Amino acid sequence: MVSCWEIMKLETLAKVEVAAGAGGLNHLVRWVHFIDLPDVLPWVQGGELLIITGIGLQGKPEALVSLVEGVIAKKLAGMIINIGPYIEAVPPEVLAIAEAAGFPLLTLPWEVKLVEVMQEISRYIVMQQTEKQSLSSFFEQLLLKPVDAEQSLLEHAAAYGYDLSQPQQAVLVGLAGTKQLSTGDFVLLKPQLEQMARDFFVRRGRKVLLSLWMDKILFLLPGDSLAEKQNALLVQELVTVLQQHFAPLSLAAGLGDPAASLQHMRDSYLQAGKALWFGASAVTKEAVYSYEALGIYKLLLEIPLEKLQAYCREIIGTLEEHDQRYKMDLVNSLFVYFEENGNAVKTAHRLFVHRNTLDYRLKKIEDVSGKKLANSYDRLMLQLAVVIARQVHAVEAVPDEAAYRRTS
Repeated sequence: MVSCWEIMKLETLAKVEVAAGAGGLNHLVRWVHFIDLPDVLPWVQGGELLIITGIGLQGKPEALVSLVEGVIAKKLAGMIINIGPYIEAVPPEVLAIAEAAGFPLLTLPWEVKLVEVMQEISRYIVMQQTEKQSLSSFFEQLLLKPVDAEQSLLEHAAAYGYDLSQPQQAVLVGLAGTKQLSTGDFVLLKPQLEQMARDFFVRRGRKVLLSLWMDKILFLLPGDSLAEKQNALLVQELVTVLQQHFAPLSLAAGLGDPAASLQHMRDSYLQAGKALWFGASAVTKEAVYSYEALGIYKLLLEIPLEKLQAYCREIIGTLEEHDQRYKMDLVNSLFVYFEENGNAVKTAHRLFVHRNTLDYRLKKIEDVSGKKLANSYDRLMLQLAVVIARQVHAVEAVPDEAAYRRTS
């Protein structure tokens, strides 16, 4: 499916105007219908873009009001009204209804040939469906199999207007959490997320290779040294736009390093996945992270999960056991203490505890762990352990991510 916004960019719709409901231009269009019967509703099911001239309404404004209310109730994607002898202007009450419902109401001058409009919209919908299916196959070949025939893949992409001959940077956008959102609701939102991301680039005149991939939005951006910073800003803008339209979702994005050729694109994709997971973890509240900017975390992300778990057990296992047994907060207090660079006043403030309580916890941490915070080596071991523990627990909370870390 495609959006109303995409359809408005077609050549035959150059004279189209948005009369009302611009907030719904991201609606997905399943198909287009030209129906001018007195009673249209039995002939539509939902998701269609309806085109009318108004000949069947017999010049009755109240009939147009009923029609618009009816198609909104049946969840059509939008309506195009051919302004002319049968509907000279859209009545204000109709505009108000469409605007209130966020229902795209578009107008076209009478001289525009509707046959050509129908043909171009239908052809575009079919072509986009074919392209999406083909690009999904393209990503499978690119990311899941060794790239043996790079020229063939380049030609495959070029057939749809994508130039991948230059370095490319993989980007993944996915969930960082949900707010009262069921799995079923997210399944319904996924195609809308994909389409809004596609519209984001179309509005900016960018043709970006993009697909819905394993519950995430995956796309490639030109990734030379000059473009990396611009890419990060562009992705930040995209996440902000998506977040504004999909308030129940908490979204994050990860950028891999630029791949010099398609043979190295899988590496960029895996790095983007690690950066996305890091951005969605409890360690950070940022929405966008590039793999290159992860610093020491790049090293940690390359270590097998089992080894990280073993290190945590060795260094702070006794602290975690003490927390569980006595309902204390030693590990988290230590993490915050290190985040505040050892500033006890700021740490106590963040933990909402008295300074004496924090001093007691720090002394207990030394007693239980056998490590001294004044010792630089002990301090480094403890700091690494609490940071790794946050990462490990975030992975363990999401089984699919744990499997990803073991196999990638």
